[in-house]
Amino acid sequence: MAQELVEAIPDHEPILTCSQDGCLAFVHQRFPASSGTLGHPTQLRVALVLSGGGRLEQHSVFGPKLESLWSVGQFNVVLPGQTGTYSSPAVEILGLSIDCSKLEEQVVDVRALAPLTAALHRDTTVSAVIHAIQSAAEAKVLSDQFLWAGALTIVRRLTQLAQKPAHLPDTPRPLTIDQLHALMVYVDASKDARPSVQNMAQVLGMDQTRFRRGIQAATGMSPYDFLTHRRMHWASAELERGLSVMYVAQSVGYANASKFSAAFRRVIGCAPSEVRRGLRVGPPLL
Repeated sequence: MAQELVEAIPDHEPILTCSQDGCLAFVHQRFPASSGTLGHPTQLRVALVLSGGGRLEQHSVFGPKLESLWSVGQFNVVLPGQTGTYSSPAVEILGLSIDCSKLEEQVVDVRALAPLTAALHRDTTVSAVIHAIQSAAEAKVLSDQFLWAGALTIVRRLTQLAQKPAHLPDTPRPLTIDQLHALMVYVDASKDARPSVQNMAQVLGMDQTRFRRGIQAATGMSPYDFLTHRRMHWASAELERGLSVMYVAQSVGYANASKFSAAFRRVIGCAPSEVRRGLRVGPPLL
């Protein structure tokens, strides 16, 4: 499995950890924007975005195509035999691959996970386990037992998620790709102000309630969380150019540098000064 994953991204060698039996692989990798062939005959793959993001499209034999904005904290699921094509934005991911051909059938029922392939997902259990595996790998204490336990926990959780009703009568309609793009354009054009929920809803010709539910369904974030994430990613790019923290803070509507720094750290995961000094590279602007 390790060799197959390395060959799949020949120009970008991944940070890779594999189980001794070759059934499991955990990868930490930055991918440039790309398109190509989707899937693998025997591998179940889960990829969680750490940074970057944008428009993701997947066309496969597993029912409806996936077309959405892939953002930090979301993961996708690609099943064994899910052949097709994809077009992906630039992303940094934590990924888990499970070679289902070497597992006993009762470990994972791939057919039960099919409903997950047509959408992106957020789930605290899946995210927490993937980050725990990453921490153990970085500390060089990741054992086969820990890796297996984490993988099986994720598979069980995916099975639970796949069993949830896909559409309930009161399920809100997510914002479309075009609506999210229009919202981003509006937010970027008013970085030094702080648009209200009403302002953002009006841009899309929606009432506030429908807008709140639509953006939550599409991104997993509230309107203000979406606004903050968008601005902090833009701020990170400006800090990488060497602009001062105070200047960037004011550019995104913060008169108080400490409040800006707190919001920046919450979204990006480090202090603005670390990005400005090149100690940390911020994620690409969505």
